[in-house]
Order: sequence, then structure tokens, then C-alpha cells
Amino acid sequence: MKLASVSDRIHQAGAEIIAISVDSDERNAAMLERWPIPNVLYVSDPGGETYLKPMDMFNPEDRDGIALPGLFVIDPDGNEVFGYRGRDYADRTHDDDLIDVLDGLGLDPIDPPAGGPVVEGVDVDQRGAFTPQMFGPYFRGNMFGAGAIGSRAEGDEARSLAREHRKMAQSMLEAWGEVKRSGE
Repeated sequence: MKLASVSDRIHQAGAEIIAISVDSDERNAAMLERWPIPNVLYVSDPGGETYLKPMDMFNPEDRDGIALPGLFVIDPDGNEVFGYRGRDYADRTHDDDLIDVLDGLGLDPIDPPAGGPVVEGVDVDQRGAFTPQMFGPYFRGNMFGAGAIGSRAEGDEARSLAREHRKMAQSMLEAWGEVKRSGE
């Protein structure tokens, strides 16, 4: 969500946002119908065979296999110049470092892509689909839960992980607020 809220800045830095998931084209199309997220390319990789497994971004243990969260910058020569691989579905990072890396590449701005898959007559109310109405409560719960766990945690690593998660959830809520304001 955060990257989608700054997609204009990313395109000005000469980059594209590509979201890869195990979801089908139909499910990705349903998400596009529900969410006001422009200028993001959506790629379906059911089973993770094409992209997710080779990038070590696939968790076969969770829900018959899901994509792990990650953020990457690949330079024009195909080299990974920034990479963040989440440990589980909730392990996400703040993206300021990614933006700094993009700015440092000095690439020419690009025109944003058209978007994601187009599927006629897609069912936007698919079972289990995460809706915009769930976004705020979900990340508020994450933020406050991480704060509570961090205050009870023993050891620097546990408190640091709780702080990271709280910061990520707060960043997602701020980005969601920006997306909602831009759609008004």
C-alpha cells in the first residue's frame, strides 16, 4: 500500500511497481476492482513456480503456499541493488530505504503502466478477499498489538521486532489515508 501511495514518485525515479502473488488473474482483477491502487502491475504466480520460488519468496507451509512479503530494486542490468525478504506474511518493512536506492540510481522518469489483469465479469466479493473496509482495522490492530507485545517482551531483539512491526503498521495506515484522500 505504501508503495502504491507513492507510485508517482517511483515512476519519476524511473521504476515500476510489480506485485507478484499466488492469486489467479481473476482474484487479482477482483482486488483491482475493490482497491484504488493505480499504476501497479499485477502478476499471478500460482504455486510460485515462475517467480516466487526462484526468488526465495514462497512459503509452502502457509495456506497451501503463499508469497512472502518483499521489496526489491532491480537495476537496468538485472542486478538486485536492494532486497528485503519477509520471514512470514506479517513481516513487512518500511520502504524509505527503497526510495533512497531508487533515487540514487539516477534513471530517467517513466510513464506509469496501465495496471493489472482485465477479467470481464469478475466477482469482486470472492470468498476470503481482503476488502478496503478491513484495511484500517487490520493494521490498527497490528499496530496496537505490536505495541503491547513490545512492552511485555524481554530482550532487545523481541522489543526491536515489535517496534519494527508497529512502525510498519503505522506506515501502512498513513499510506492508506493518503490513498483514501487522493480518491476523494
